[in-house]
Amino acid sequence: MRMLYKFSTCIIGNMKIVKGFFHYLGLPFVCLAFLFGLLSVKKAAKKYLRDKNSILTVDRYKKVYKLCKKYLFIKHIKVDSHGFNNIPKKPVLYICNHKSALDPVFFIKTLFEQQGLSYFCFIAKNELKNGNKFIKAAMDLIDTIYIERGNLRQEFEVFQQQLSAVQDGKSIVIFPEGTRSFVDKFNPFKAASLKVAFKSYIPIVSVSMYGSSGLSKHEDKTNKDKHKHIYLKAIEVLNPSSFITSKEEYICEQLQTKIQHQYDAIKKLVELKKQVFPKEE
Repeated sequence: MRMLYKFSTCIIGNMKIVKGFFHYLGLPFVCLAFLFGLLSVKKAAKKYLRDKNSILTVDRYKKVYKLCKKYLFIKHIKVDSHGFNNIPKKPVLYICNHKSALDPVFFIKTLFEQQGLSYFCFIAKNELKNGNKFIKAAMDLIDTIYIERGNLRQEFEVFQQQLSAVQDGKSIVIFPEGTRSFVDKFNPFKAASLKVAFKSYIPIVSVSMYGSSGLSKHEDKTNKDKHKHIYLKAIEVLNPSSFITSKEEYICEQLQTKIQHQYDAIKKLVELKKQVFPKEE
């Protein structure tokens, strides 16, 4: 048994070396393709903002998805997900904890790869409109809705945009903490983030994300692993009939507790070096 263990360990170690070799071998080509992808996305965004009918929805999302996938390859970031195959093929409200500026990238990869799921858009802070032009271009291509926190009139307009997006068949992705938390304890979830689900009568999907802390600059560098591994777990689908008669604050508190509990469970498995998600059959 000991010899078998050593043999299997050796095989796994060699596989990692081989994968690492091919990763660095392909890195220059992917970097070049990524640069061309940035230019393509920026050009497409300008065209789309001038004429909303100039680019098909599927083409817009594909451009952003491919760009995200190349970025993850360059950064050697692996994204694993579980539970998303149980989500209904119609608009839903995704709510998730928020640790990194890169969290939307992990969401885009996960949701786009789920065959049959509806298109989606993010709710993002207004400051991002004046940030990196390439990031803004990618966000514009997937119809990101920007919100200026503290501006009540603008918040009402954002809510109307969310309702319109749902009517157009899009899901909404919200990070209800409102700002990133660099520690394991979440910031309080804002109950107003659930309003679109109550008003549009759409399911709420709670998602727990682990591993993204410290992956972008100016963030707490608590994640020291060179080979980053991100985990997204769709915990449950909460149908409107089960929450529509409850208060938003109560449902929000319950969801935060479940997402935090799942986050802690994933963290424990990772620290114990155990398999986090069961292998797909």
